[in-house]
Amino acid sequence: MDALVSKGLPALAASTGRPDASVPGIGVAGDLARTAFAENLQAVVKQYAAALRTVRSEAEEATRLQIEERAQEATQAAVRSVTASVVSLGADLSKVVGEALRQHDGSDEMFATLTRIDHTVQQIVRQAQSYVVICGGLPGRRWPVQKLTDIVRGALGRIPDYPRIKSRELDRAVTARAVEPVVHALATLLDNAARYSPPTSYVDVTFQEGHRGVTVVIDDAGVSMSEEQLAKARQTLSGDGRVELHKLGPHPQIGFHTVAALAHRYGFTASVGASSPYGGVRATLFLPDELLTAAPEPEESRMEVAHSPVHELDATKSGLPKRRRRESNAEPAARPALSSFPARAGVAAAWRRGTSSGRASVTESEQKKGSDHQ
Repeated sequence: MDALVSKGLPALAASTGRPDASVPGIGVAGDLARTAFAENLQAVVKQYAAALRTVRSEAEEATRLQIEERAQEATQAAVRSVTASVVSLGADLSKVVGEALRQHDGSDEMFATLTRIDHTVQQIVRQAQSYVVICGGLPGRRWPVQKLTDIVRGALGRIPDYPRIKSRELDRAVTARAVEPVVHALATLLDNAARYSPPTSYVDVTFQEGHRGVTVVIDDAGVSMSEEQLAKARQTLSGDGRVELHKLGPHPQIGFHTVAALAHRYGFTASVGASSPYGGVRATLFLPDELLTAAPEPEESRMEVAHSPVHELDATKSGLPKRRRRESNAEPAARPALSSFPARAGVAAAWRRGTSSGRASVTESEQKKGSDHQ
């Protein structure tokens, strides 16, 4: 027994550190060899060895997971910090552009140039804000209650192919807390639909009212997704938003991850399916009654841009919105096309409504101090 304690067990413990090592035998006095005692002792030794290997393996796995968790947290913190700075700088730049727009109200050319800059800034801010969201941060803007029609218009101001979006109207409104998340999620889904459909096609947005809420339906005419792609997309959209950035590869696609994170946090759901009537993909965003409220009065909405009554938005030859003076008894001015798409007045106005968000934004830290608790 003294030999077992002083030599046998330490040797056994050392051997468990080598996966391919066999359990060393434990010597006993000659009279005890091949007895039941010797056999039972060897069985105890084997059980001891197995328990040691299990403990060692679990400890190594726990250490590995702890290291990975710390690396993931450090990566997310770094990405969130950098992208939050981009969002803040973009919001500041958008405010400067907004002031310039007011100063150059009479210059159509200057207005068109500044609006193009503002629209580009909004797209940069949206991309950066997506990384903030999937890294655990909060959407950096707050709004009062908004109608779904205006929420879709706000989303249009954040995507490049906004003239290709055709949307119905609905006066049902979204609660203030959920406005920015829904705008961001819709912008992501609309951008995805436009990017993966022919440049000569439209993306159709409709609303379906039900007993428990409203569904925003987005139909495109793009290439249908395979069953494997659909399954992967649905799995992503149904997740809790946790993303391991280092596993997304050198060219990460975070759109659905962003929508999933916002949906999980704010209580709406998103899905995709190969059932578009145009042969493409149908994406849906379901807003439960808990996120819906009475429509606000027009003057209560900050997403609308206040224009002079003698002006309305039109478009330049390149499709950019511009101001033209309304003449009484005059024929409506022609609206030149952007590529092959007519620059509709509603879409042009949507651009300005959407880009106004940059001038009403708040930083993530400011929002945490506000009333929009998660």
